[in-house]
Amino acid sequence: MGEIQAGQGGVFSSNRWRRVSVSMVVLGAVAAVIGLVLLLVPSDQASFGWFAYAPLSNTTFFPIGLQLSPRSQIGIALFIVGLAVLAFGAGWMLGQRQAASQQRLPDPGSSGN
Repeated sequence: MGEIQAGQGGVFSSNRWRRVSVSMVVLGAVAAVIGLVLLLVPSDQASFGWFAYAPLSNTTFFPIGLQLSPRSQIGIALFIVGLAVLAFGAGWMLGQRQAASQQRLPDPGSSGN
């Protein structure tokens, strides 16, 4: 009466995991694109600063290290996280595909006798 026929649980489970993996790939791609846009779109220029006179020496000031705005830092972080989620989702999909193909293959040890 309450028996489940063979294959019913596997179909539901594979469809659910397929949706999860596809949504991971899509969300990872969206996060990577948003991070890239935040990184590449120039931020507003500063409307303040010291500009009254040129320095007295002939040297050029080079700040130590790379100074990034908070917007650029968020863009880099979002891009990296998006790529990581995208790679994990793609790997998950490939693993599920390989597992499904191995389930369909006949066992080479059984001769069918």
